Amino acid sequence: MRTTILIAMMIGSAMTLGSCTRSPRYADYVDTSIGARDTRWSNCVIGPQLPYGSINPSPQTEKGSMDGYHPDYPLRGFGQLHVSGTGWSSYGHFLISPMVGLCVGLTEHDSEHSADVTKPYLYKTHLDRYGIDVEIVPSHYSALYRFRFPESEESVLLFDAAHSIVGDIATEMKGEVLENEVDVDPATRTIRMRLRFKGGWPEGAYDLYCLCRYDRPAVETGVWEGDKVWPDRTHVDKGVDTLHRGAYCRFDTRRDRDVLLKVSLSFTSFERAGEFLAQEIPGFNFRRTLNRGIRAWDDKLGRADIESLSEEDRTIFYSALYRVFTLARDRSADNSKWDSEMPFWDDNYAFWDTFRTAYPLLTLLDEAAVRDNINALIDRFRHNGCVYDGFIAGRDRRPEQGGNDVDHVIVDAYLKGVEGVDWHEAYRIVQYNADHRRIGHVKWNETPEESAGAYKYKEQGWIPYRVMSTSQSLEFSYNDYSAALMARGLGYAEDGARYERRSHAWENLWNPDLENRGYRGFIDARYEDGRFADIQADRIGGSWTSPFYEGSSWTYSYYMPHDFDRLIELMGGAEAFVERLEYGFRNRLVKYDNEPGFLAPRAFSHAGRPDLSSYWVHDTMDKGFDLTGYPGNDDTGSMGSWYVFCYLGLFPNAGQDYYYLNAPRCREAVLRLSGDKTLTIRSNAAPGRVYIQSCRINGKEWNTPFVSHREIGDGGTIEFELSDTPTTWGRGPRESTDVRSE
Repeated sequence: MRTTILIAMMIGSAMTLGSCTRSPRYADYVDTSIGARDTRWSNCVIGPQLPYGSINPSPQTEKGSMDGYHPDYPLRGFGQLHVSGTGWSSYGHFLISPMVGLCVGLTEHDSEHSADVTKPYLYKTHLDRYGIDVEIVPSHYSALYRFRFPESEESVLLFDAAHSIVGDIATEMKGEVLENEVDVDPATRTIRMRLRFKGGWPEGAYDLYCLCRYDRPAVETGVWEGDKVWPDRTHVDKGVDTLHRGAYCRFDTRRDRDVLLKVSLSFTSFERAGEFLAQEIPGFNFRRTLNRGIRAWDDKLGRADIESLSEEDRTIFYSALYRVFTLARDRSADNSKWDSEMPFWDDNYAFWDTFRTAYPLLTLLDEAAVRDNINALIDRFRHNGCVYDGFIAGRDRRPEQGGNDVDHVIVDAYLKGVEGVDWHEAYRIVQYNADHRRIGHVKWNETPEESAGAYKYKEQGWIPYRVMSTSQSLEFSYNDYSAALMARGLGYAEDGARYERRSHAWENLWNPDLENRGYRGFIDARYEDGRFADIQADRIGGSWTSPFYEGSSWTYSYYMPHDFDRLIELMGGAEAFVERLEYGFRNRLVKYDNEPGFLAPRAFSHAGRPDLSSYWVHDTMDKGFDLTGYPGNDDTGSMGSWYVFCYLGLFPNAGQDYYYLNAPRCREAVLRLSGDKTLTIRSNAAPGRVYIQSCRINGKEWNTPFVSHREIGDGGTIEFELSDTPTTWGRGPRESTDVRSE
């Protein structure tokens, strides 16, 4: 079945690109339907966009969840902006619906669809109900649609200025249109839609402007509201109701069946949207826009050239890598918040997810993007006074899922030598978080007395029992460790010593008497008076509901990225540590396929068993990733970058300067690093070979499962000899990975 899906995908793509000037090498291995058509809540967006592009047009359906699309429901239209892989959504605005015969009802014009082509630079589908072919190709701020209608006098494009994912599809997010207006100008073939909206992940209302131009005269234009249609009227705006409203254009396609439409979005103004259209899609040249997208994606995806074990492997790898290059959006030309020459990156969704694998992967493959992101953070700090975990539609998202995890993004890049950043300015963000934040979750309706406990971390070393109190306390301890590394490196010795002392605070939550499943000693919740809560260690807390965010004590009892050696001591030594962790994996007590457990398989390496680390990494790759999707939410490239790293045989301990080694899944990978440097990874990979027999790095025998960034950051070679049976490689004496020992 998988082979059939892959062949159909490649044949469809080849037919679409038959007239292109060249055959793409990397971009055609991406299938954007992976994570969009699965049933495991990957929530990936199926529509195309350019690397870090501001616009992301995509189909929308009933029951579309957070990405707006469900493969088993009829297609309703195409929204112009989405966020991918998230557990809580945004956007989905300015729905465009092609049809034959005007129908303004929200659900009445839905159509089954078929013959989809799902590439990063192109989405194509056939609307079975109407016999309409739809193709979409993106630019950075703009997109170009090509509609091939049947022979008809009633070919219609309907524009809905009120539609959204959070208001009409995933309604639990309570989207609300505060203002909107629509203008249609048949003389200039222009449609303008403006929206002021509140709901979804962004905190507070935001404005969005959409400018559309069609390439041929319409035989009729008009506006509509609810079920009322006004031909020849040119304007409609929001009254005191919740009605949908928009515009429409009717075309005669009896002779010329194609209608082209270009669309641009801006958070600033219609004028800015018009500038984007003029710069990016000056005419209606579909092939030129298509080929530009292919070149842009080949450049990014070609940073990793792999020799895979199968075509299916290659498709999964490049589809995962594609998601990483969409993780935040470069809106430097559309900063609606302040005037600045600095970069402006938006839709960061959010550092709690992306610091672990996505940003470290970009540090290897696209250092310039990391540089620009951090410079944008510096500018944000100057203007907003704080950098929160989430930033969407130019708005800070103040409630945070974990710690102050922007610290790890900054420190990771600093330790790995990313160039072009004033690191003392970047340190101001880290220092501010360490000295003035480290505040736990505060409910919106809490009184100052009720929320006082959220401020206790720095005072007593833990946040007293409340929502996310334990998981946030653990993350704050690691935030402090990363901050200490940067402080010491920049010469702020006093700061470094203070933060380092605090970084051991996690041990205050170790309850040596807590028992579960025959094991004693777990991370626990703790009250302000010092009493442990004696929680049930195998109970998985949900989101924003328990002392543990998206995990149980079994998972969080292994989240000490800087203190594994101490954790091993507390669990009774290496042998007991390994036996217990393996029990946790075999019984699904330690969730290592979600962010809190990303590092858990690597804990084996700290206890001298890298063979088990490699085994469980491959177990997750085999069972969790296929041509349909991922083990859970992709979280804007976090799950995709997890897979890419593991596939290559490297994995970062983000916020520190080293990687873990595991058996790679490819025979060769050539990574094109910044500055024309190349890192080549070779192995005798084959199905079942999940253990490292031996390793050489830059020609030197390598007998430890850790490698620092300085060993490979300037390029070189990593050569693995793999085995299908467990080995003793990497089990011997090793140098400590604790940077404090250097």
